[in-house]
This record gives sequence, C-alpha cells and structure tokens, in this order.
Amino acid sequence: MASRDYSIALDISLSMGEPFSDMIPSKLHAAREAVAALASRATARGYRVAITLFHEKPVPLLPPTSDYKTIVRALADVGFTGEGSALGDGIVEAVKMLRGCRGEKVVVAVTDGGVTEGVPVRAAVLYAKYSGARLHIVLLNRRVEDSLRQEVELANHPGAEIVVAESRQKLLAELLRLI
Repeated sequence: MASRDYSIALDISLSMGEPFSDMIPSKLHAAREAVAALASRATARGYRVAITLFHEKPVPLLPPTSDYKTIVRALADVGFTGEGSALGDGIVEAVKMLRGCRGEKVVVAVTDGGVTEGVPVRAAVLYAKYSGARLHIVLLNRRVEDSLRQEVELANHPGAEIVVAESRQKLLAELLRLI
C-alpha cells in the first residue's frame, strides 16, 4: 500500500462557532466530526493525519500520527477562538507539518470565510504546489467562493481544488472522498 499523509488546516475563528444550514450547534462542531471520520478511515488504512488550527494565526496542534484515539482527543480539545481568519497561514503551516513525509501529501483546509489576516492564499497555494502537496479547500459557505477560487486558479496548482459544503452531509462526503 502506498504511503499517504493528511494535514488538516481547521478554521477556529469565532464565526466557526455559529450554526450554518444543518451544522448545529456550530460549523466547528460539524467540521470536527467530519475530520474525525476522515481520520478514522485514513488511520485504518495506515495513513497518518496532522492537524493545524488557525484564526488570526496558525497553531500546529498535532504532528502526523496514525493513532486515531490521539486524533480524536486532540479534536475534542478544539474550540473556536479569536477574531480574523488567516487561511493562507493555516495552509502553509499544514504543509510544513508534512515535511519529511515520504508518501503522498494531502492538505485539507476547512474554513467558513474570508481571509482577513496573514499570507495571501495564492502564495500559500504556491507553497503547497512546490512542496508537492495536493490541496483541498472546503468552504462552509459560498460567500467567498469566487475570490478564493480566483486566488487558487492564479497559482496554477493542478492538485488544488475548492469545494463548497453547505450541509453536514456534503462536508462529510467531501472529506471522505479524499481517502
């Protein structure tokens, strides 16, 4: 079996504490559940998962591990905090978490909104591209889809995509499709 490592960049800005569509009590709660499901499938196949949090700054939470229980405990500790959203910084830090990984590198960013801080998204996508990482940005609303899609397209990274998940089921499906 080929080796693969996942690095999750999870938005923990205050807006993630709000409900959206059927994501109740909050977008962050739904995102944690979906990331846990991805981790369950990934670790069952021997893949590793790392987690980076971001709001106005990125915070590395968990280095790559195949220990599902550790991933779930780390996710349980995550709450929303802080103003601002530094998606680009979160992506860069998530890519850095995969340094030294020998297999396929997959970065998954889950966010609900606009970029208000930090590294431009285009620069972060370029960093992922030249680091050999696929990049999947999952948006929890359409409000910023066009501007983010333009940033990603300008970076010309064939392994990068943006998808919108406007329901809990769509979010789960989008993450599980990456396994």
